[in-house]
Amino acid sequence: MIVALTGAGGFLGQALVDHLSRSGHAVRALVRHPEPFRRERPELPCGVCDLPDRLDESLIAGADAVVHAGWATRENDPVRAARCNVEGTRRLAESCRRLGVPQVIFISTISASPHAPGFYARSKHAAEACFDPQRDAVVRPGLILASRGGGLFQQLLGAARTLHLVPLFGGGRQPLQTLPLEDACRGIARVLEGRLAGTFCLAEPEPMMLGPFLRLATRRLGIRCAFLPVPFLPALLGLRLAERLGLPLPLRSESLLGLRSLRHVPVEADLERLGMCVRPAAQSLERIAAELAEAAK
Repeated sequence: MIVALTGAGGFLGQALVDHLSRSGHAVRALVRHPEPFRRERPELPCGVCDLPDRLDESLIAGADAVVHAGWATRENDPVRAARCNVEGTRRLAESCRRLGVPQVIFISTISASPHAPGFYARSKHAAEACFDPQRDAVVRPGLILASRGGGLFQQLLGAARTLHLVPLFGGGRQPLQTLPLEDACRGIARVLEGRLAGTFCLAEPEPMMLGPFLRLATRRLGIRCAFLPVPFLPALLGLRLAERLGLPLPLRSESLLGLRSLRHVPVEADLERLGMCVRPAAQSLERIAAELAEAAK
């Protein structure tokens, strides 16, 4: 299949490029800054995707599918973020329909909801409405676990390594459903290759509370740190103040709101439809620890 992929230079996007290419698909990369990407991956067709203003439609024309994994996650202003992400997604969906793309797969989040505390989850839910549930697919991954990247998992580990102190917001009682990076790619590929439509939640079926997960993760990865219960509101206000002052911090305020959005989501029916299972968090952490140990040799 010819697959146009937005966000091909991002954390999930890079893994999808590799997974889909190994599976024999012809990947066309759509990224915000094409030149650096072309130098790293000269074998791939590459064009600009800086939504909503710039979109290289020549890479979309003739594609069998478009996977929309691009998202401006570091934009803190809600107005600018809505323009980039929600309006940008709407423009992409309209372009795909006009160019006759048979299927579009939108990468959302398992916490997507119109009533979520964080703008990220609310905007993902709003962007889902840009697609046709009878033809297109929405994939809602859980917390993606990998040994590299810049997702929420890496932010949490970065805070532990930098501060040697792990704040447990709200006591760490939020239900967390994780998803290994390779299982995320495998699930998206099965939606793509099966030309499936509708919404798919991808994550481990049984959640682990956030506090026990962080204790297990730091222990498995050899990070020495202390754990401190922190009230949610003071932590949020502190992060927002630091962001206004331009202070670098390992955790963003939107990420904190994302943690507050966590809830248990049933995934068994979606996993059965895709014919796959997802490794539990403990097994994922063991594998990540082994990968990091091997890389350190």
